[in-house]
Amino acid sequence: MKSGCFVFLLVLAAPAWSQGLGDAAARERQKRQQQTAPVPAKVFTEADLAKQKAPATDEAVPAEGEAAEPGTEPGADPALRELERERQERKLQQAEWRVRFANAREQLALAEAACWHEVVRTEFYQGVPVQMKVKEFVESQELRQARQALADLEEQFRRTGLPPGWAREP
Repeated sequence: MKSGCFVFLLVLAAPAWSQGLGDAAARERQKRQQQTAPVPAKVFTEADLAKQKAPATDEAVPAEGEAAEPGTEPGADPALRELERERQERKLQQAEWRVRFANAREQLALAEAACWHEVVRTEFYQGVPVQMKVKEFVESQELRQARQALADLEEQFRRTGLPPGWAREP
């Protein structure tokens, strides 16, 4: 029975013999030789760039220190001009909101600083009276108003639907 199984395995394995590693390598080498060599990449030098300089145009060139506004050149697409105008408006709007929040926070900080008062307290330690200078926080009407003003500004900003990052401290 063992010999029958062995013969059966030989019969099945004969057609399944694969190619040798040397044969596969030889075929791969031949295939690569038949392919065309890759074209080397073009290298540009300073001389090539000098030959390709753009001709001078009759358009006005902004003076040194002046920046040309993008999208304002003659013949620019009206949609691009509109997009640039909207972008500038958003920048101004963001700057305005940031200044408003900075002012409100500054008023709150000033009001909070004004609430700290230095007082002299008498404390008893082991039956001995000791006077100490301590800072004491006494909330004032000005502080409450500054907090309310900041809260109102935050609520007003929330209702505009603008990006929340504009209200954060930079």
